[in-house]
Amino acid sequence: MTAKKKILVLEGSPRRGNTEIVTDWVLKGLGKKGYEINRLRVCDLNINGCQECEGCIDYKHTAGCQQEDDMLEVYDLMIDSDLIIWTSPIFCWGVTSQLKAVVDRCFALLNGENLLKGSKWAVVLTAGGDHFDGADLAVEMFRRLAEFGKVDYLGQFVATNCSRPQQLKKNQTIAAEAQRFGKELRAALIK
Repeated sequence: MTAKKKILVLEGSPRRGNTEIVTDWVLKGLGKKGYEINRLRVCDLNINGCQECEGCIDYKHTAGCQQEDDMLEVYDLMIDSDLIIWTSPIFCWGVTSQLKAVVDRCFALLNGENLLKGSKWAVVLTAGGDHFDGADLAVEMFRRLAEFGKVDYLGQFVATNCSRPQQLKKNQTIAAEAQRFGKELRAALIK
């Protein structure tokens, strides 16, 4: 019996709406069989921003931080996951401040032994505007962080020109594209 692949979804939206809808479609495409999916709404967690105190340098072979908040548990989940899916709406040309705090705190995973090396990441973003309304900058941030951390970046799904959630739920084109991205992630996990 093969162990289930572990997927961690780090949801950056402070409200339930477009990003959650699109993430649901991606996960539907991915399927549930063979996966253990853990969805964390980071806005519900107590995660402080990085203080750049460099206390994490003291932890060479484990994830550690001088701050005692919920990020310590998130580190363990990240290290233990086969795939991390980062999700966020675009706020002021980037990801939400809640998700950005998690991104910044990843520095502790890169000190000493790189605890992210070889992990797989994907990104799901929603935007009221087009790709160049901030989504491109967020994608580039994740792509560069993945490259620096020697993470296998599997790509991104960006739902643009998102309207209100009630209208988005009716958009079969975005639903089909998001599910197709989920199927691509499934194929990448099988490799």
